[in-house]
Amino acid sequence: MNRYQIVETAFGFGAVAFSTEPFKLVATSLPTSDLDALCRPFDEVCWRIDSNHPTAFKIGAAMVRYFNGESIEIPWPVMDLSRFTPSQQAVYRAVANIPYGHTASYGQVARLAGLPRAARFVGTTMANNPYPVFIPCHRVIKSDGSPGGFGGGEPLKARMLALEGAL
Repeated sequence: MNRYQIVETAFGFGAVAFSTEPFKLVATSLPTSDLDALCRPFDEVCWRIDSNHPTAFKIGAAMVRYFNGESIEIPWPVMDLSRFTPSQQAVYRAVANIPYGHTASYGQVARLAGLPRAARFVGTTMANNPYPVFIPCHRVIKSDGSPGGFGGGEPLKARMLALEGAL
């Protein structure tokens, strides 16, 4: 059964989406001030709110800590990367290794992932990142140092990088 939990962070409302039995983290949603817009995609596919699941609560608490300016651990054991190609998995793991407060260009991530000519592929993979914050796609920037795209919008990306001291 698919469920989600709303998380109130210093940057707005986010969500932790998960399946139960066994628990798997399906996605996380970046914070927004628009609670209706946050919930709408889950409601449209009839997911239930579950504010009491202990593992989802721990993941949500990590998101709160992140948006309070703390470095957090990635919940690898509950993230299901098997739905992605080996190349996408390599990109997600490379991005997850960008330290808090640092950035890497799309080309650098491609090289780290063992895909040296695949900077555009990195961008496409990041655009479909289901685990923002935990797979910190906001740390991936253009080679000229400009922010590049971001699912939460460039202002949020800039805020997150500033929070980490990466600007």
